[in-house]
Amino acid sequence: MLIEFKVKNFRSFREEVTLSMVASADKTLPDNLISVPEFGGRSLLHSAVVYGPNAAGKSNLIAAAQFVDEFVNTSMERKVNSPIEATPFLLDTEPNTDPSEFEITFIDDQNVRYQYGFHVTTRQVVREWLVAYPKGLPQTWFEREQAVNAEPSWYFGRNLKGKNSQVAELTRPDVLFLSNAAQLNHRQLGRVLEWFQRCLRVIDAPDSPYFSTYTAARAKEDEQVQKLIRNLMVAADFGITDFEVREETFTDKDFPDDIPVELRDRLINKKHLDVYMRHAMEAGTEVSLPLEEESRGTQRLFALSGPLVEVLTNGWTLFVDELDASLHPFMVRFLVELFHNSQANPRGAQLIFNTHDTTLMDCCVFRRDQIWFVEKDHQNCSHLYPLLDYSPRKDEALAKGYLLGRYGAIPFLGEPQWEETRHGKA
Repeated sequence: MLIEFKVKNFRSFREEVTLSMVASADKTLPDNLISVPEFGGRSLLHSAVVYGPNAAGKSNLIAAAQFVDEFVNTSMERKVNSPIEATPFLLDTEPNTDPSEFEITFIDDQNVRYQYGFHVTTRQVVREWLVAYPKGLPQTWFEREQAVNAEPSWYFGRNLKGKNSQVAELTRPDVLFLSNAAQLNHRQLGRVLEWFQRCLRVIDAPDSPYFSTYTAARAKEDEQVQKLIRNLMVAADFGITDFEVREETFTDKDFPDDIPVELRDRLINKKHLDVYMRHAMEAGTEVSLPLEEESRGTQRLFALSGPLVEVLTNGWTLFVDELDASLHPFMVRFLVELFHNSQANPRGAQLIFNTHDTTLMDCCVFRRDQIWFVEKDHQNCSHLYPLLDYSPRKDEALAKGYLLGRYGAIPFLGEPQWEETRHGKA
């Protein structure tokens, strides 16, 4: 479970911002809370939603989570001297050589809290640390400092067992110690890395064919997953009664005439998965349509359904960029409320997403501590802040207040300037 996520000097976030999933003392909507006795009796939130105008930085928050997830999981696989894709804030008058900074605090499935972070440039890791709370008290397991063109300095706490110094010697400047240690079978750090590998999911490009392919593959290999995906699609009321995944082989008829020969030769006779949606017709008959013939909304929901089902089933944490894209507001509300439903979400899964859908800004859907905003200042720096900063009343009409500019994070539109044509018309 995610407790807190911090980012600084990444894309449009120049200063440090913090997304907290720690619940306030608000007593409303108790179903939206996760009781965590190991966290000092405090509760966490099942979901959080981020609002803001276009280009304010909402997607960059999801991109930051995506970068952390990918870098932790793959830094040890990177080629030597290949650049690290951590883009710092670029709108300074002087070149920005400061590192990008990330920190994530979470509770794993063993109910141990961890606070892990790193600072990184496009060339190397500058700082890295891990604090564990196995008995509620902090234990610094390791710290790493490494200035550019200098030897690294290391600190290993007495509670971190294993061949730490030997692993440190085998860790390149552009590789995370956590990732490398886990790959080298470090038992304690392997359990930490497992949270990133299994429990953190980020969907930053939901329209990518990858997610439909992933969902199809999971449905084909696991009947229980297929059943849950089917239930979700049918509940969505798209007129769908079922779906099937067929393994087929690429043939000449599958390719357009202008496909490059090299690509054709690489794909010909290869196996691939096709998805067909079944629709009920009159007289008890059914018709199957390929997924690509369905509406954008149906395609989008199917792509999301695989990750959603896995996250809800296992109690994982999911970030989604633009959850509402191609989906009706009622559908988005339906998906959000799955996370607030103890039967659909028995293990405390979490959903963090951004949206422009103000119909969700409803005190019947979200508590006041679940709503966040992103806006840019006059220097184009993004700032993330909670609705609670404005101390709204429990019965306040939040959507109306937001659209009136009461909480900021709305676009200010000027008058368009049209050039006159030769005939004096725009």
